[in-house]
Amino acid sequence: MAPARDLRDVLRRHGYTVYDIGNEAHMVHEPPEDHTPYSETAYPGRSVYGVGYAIDIMPPKTSARSKVDGLPLPSLQQLGAQLLADRNGGVSGIRWLKYMNWEPERNNGGLCYQESWRPTYRRRSSSDRGHIHLSGLTGYETSTIGSGYDPVARIRGDDMSEAEIIAAVRKAITTDRAIREELSRLPWAFKPADHGGKTTAHAIVLNGHTRTLTAIAGRDLVDEQQVAADLAPALLAVLTPQAIAAAVPAEFAGQVADELAARLAS
Repeated sequence: MAPARDLRDVLRRHGYTVYDIGNEAHMVHEPPEDHTPYSETAYPGRSVYGVGYAIDIMPPKTSARSKVDGLPLPSLQQLGAQLLADRNGGVSGIRWLKYMNWEPERNNGGLCYQESWRPTYRRRSSSDRGHIHLSGLTGYETSTIGSGYDPVARIRGDDMSEAEIIAAVRKAITTDRAIREELSRLPWAFKPADHGGKTTAHAIVLNGHTRTLTAIAGRDLVDEQQVAADLAPALLAVLTPQAIAAAVPAEFAGQVADELAARLAS
């Protein structure tokens, strides 16, 4: 389901191992549950065939650092506490959550709970240890509600300045190969009318994938166009000529290619 996939991708970008589709034991279990694309434990409605409703977040190494901001990765205990607080606090990005299994004290030890919202909040004991399991509600299969939600960024606090956000995104663009490859494949929009008719590579960047930049930064960007402008050199370094050609009308391709070459040369 889309919001679980969005959260999975944000956490993987930070460096967590996150699983979605189940192994053979999940596939043949009776009844099939949310790690299968034919769950019979869906709530409140029937599951959509072909859609998975669950992800598992595995514990990071104690020395692991986020690939986004270079800070230590929160433990599963910190992450679970943030997810629980956000779900109970009505944070929209996690409103799709049906239940969560987690260990608030330590991995594979101490108490283990299932926190569920079916429909009201309830806590009970669980035996599902060693990871955080998240299952989603039906009705959110294609929802964009989880776009931009990042519990790691929320754990860090909301006092990160715009300059720090820009620095974190720039670092991710220049150091993370997977992010560079993702950015180079994106269909960068080209709307010169939005920028005084300028037909430049800079305009391409200003019209780029704000959602991807937001996900990399881990929070909403205050002034998206200014951030994009500040990141233009880093973004231009990963945009391939093929990506430019695909996004730019043919009559402007030469001008954009010249500017791109000049920027890369400098």
